[in-house]
Amino acid sequence: ALAENAGRLVELDIPGKMGSTHEISAGPRGNMWITQQKQARLVKVQANGKLKFVPLPENSGPHGLAFDSRGRLWVTLEYIDEIVQIGIDGEIISRFKLPSGAGPHGLSIASDGIIWWTGKTGNVIGRLDVDKDKLDIFPLGDRPAKPIYIAPGPNGNMWFTELEGSNIGRITDVGEITLFALPTENARPIVVFPGPGGLMWFTEERGNAYGTISATGEIVEYPTGVKGGKLAGAVIDADENIWLQYNTPDIIQRIAPDKTVTTYNLPTKNAVQHRIALGFGGKIWATQNATDKVVYISPNEPL
Repeated sequence: ALAENAGRLVELDIPGKMGSTHEISAGPRGNMWITQQKQARLVKVQANGKLKFVPLPENSGPHGLAFDSRGRLWVTLEYIDEIVQIGIDGEIISRFKLPSGAGPHGLSIASDGIIWWTGKTGNVIGRLDVDKDKLDIFPLGDRPAKPIYIAPGPNGNMWFTELEGSNIGRITDVGEITLFALPTENARPIVVFPGPGGLMWFTEERGNAYGTISATGEIVEYPTGVKGGKLAGAVIDADENIWLQYNTPDIIQRIAPDKTVTTYNLPTKNAVQHRIALGFGGKIWATQNATDKVVYISPNEPL
C-alpha cells in the first residue's frame, strides 16, 4: 500500500544560503540543533519556531553533533580537526585538538559517555574520553574507506559506515575493528543506527536500499523500489516505523512494520537531503543540504 503526504509537512527557510546544512539533533527544551558547515555556525530551531544562530570559528566546518546524557553538546569541527563542547548560550566551553588531517566528520556518544568520531579524511575512528582528557586513534589502513557515520549498538560496541569501502564496521570499546562487506558492490552506505531486536539498520546511497546487520554480521538488504533513488539518512520512531530520507528524489518515506509505505513529497526541488532525526512530540526533522532548509513532519497532525 502506498499513501502520500499523511500528516503535516512544514519547511523552514534558513537565511544565509551557501548550500551546506548538514547534521541535526534534538536538544533540551524542545530545541533542534543543526550544523551549517560552510557558514561555520550552528542553528537552534526553538520550540516556538524561531531560529537562533551560533557562530563558530571561521572556516571551522562544523558537521557532526550530539548531546550526551548530561545535556552537553559536542560538535566536530571538520576543517580544523577539533571537537568542541558548546554551552547553553552558544559559547565554546572546551576544545579538544585532534591529529592534523583527521577530518572529524560524524560524532556519537557511547552508553558509557565516551565520544566516538569518524575521521573521514584521515581514514580513522577516534575515541575521546573528555573526563580523562584521553584520545585514542584507530586507523582503518591505507585502503579507501572514508568513514562518515557512527552510532552505538549492542554490547557496548560502536558501528560505523565506510562511504568508499562499502563496509559496515564494528569497533569495540578497546578498539578492535571488524568490517562487514555489503552484498551490493560500491553501495556507499551512509548512516547506521540501532533498531528493534538488537539489529543495526543502515542506508545505501548508491545501492538504493536500506538494510539490517546483526551483532554477528548477518546482512539483509531491502531495495527501495524508488526509481533513481539515492538514500541519505534514516531513523526509527517509537512505533518502529522506519523513516527514509532521499537526496534524490525529493521525498521522505515512512516504512511501517507491516511494510506499508507512506511517501511525503517536499515542496522544494533539488533539495539534496542530508540527515533526518526524531524531534519532540513525535515530529520528524530533516535537513536539506543544497537549499539550506529544514523540514518537519507531524505524522498525526492533519494537513
